[in-house]
Amino acid sequence: MIKKLGLLIITCIFIFATYNVYKNGLAFGSVDALSYAKIKSKNSTLNSKIDELESLNGTQYDSIKRQLESARQQFNRSKKEYDALAASASATEIAEANKREEILLDYLWIKIGNYANANNIKVLIDPSPFSSVIDFDVSGPYISIINFIYDLENDSELSFNVNNIIMEGTSNLSNTKAKFSVSGINVITTES
Repeated sequence: MIKKLGLLIITCIFIFATYNVYKNGLAFGSVDALSYAKIKSKNSTLNSKIDELESLNGTQYDSIKRQLESARQQFNRSKKEYDALAASASATEIAEANKREEILLDYLWIKIGNYANANNIKVLIDPSPFSSVIDFDVSGPYISIINFIYDLENDSELSFNVNNIIMEGTSNLSNTKAKFSVSGINVITTES
């Protein structure tokens, strides 16, 4: 009788513990048994994410694929137009298109000096009258140098294309040095 009573008590405790885990879950050390309600909630969340991914895969993939195909076709049309234009261009037109930009040295000093002052950096430029390359040595805070280069490249009057950027910095980025060049620009000292 005592064995049956003990077995009945153990069975009741086991049923109560099972029901408690089912209803409230169990967190014991690294073991985390979720309750039925949490499992159901996570399952619905997972199903909604799967549905969203299937929707995105079906609609957005096709949409982006169509956009890419449209861009490729536009590129091919533009390339054909360019090739036709290049084939029909005269030698004079080609020479005019390849003509290098001429910039007055005084104007260049003013434009570059304004950008250097605005970005709080020091600039040394070496324009060669015999070459179409302008070499720059710049020093100052890292972000100021980046902003200075950005300003030069985005100035529509200068039309600079910065090349060969070499940066040397310290760990605090306040004393960074950079060297770069701009090509395709003829610097003139007097207006003709």
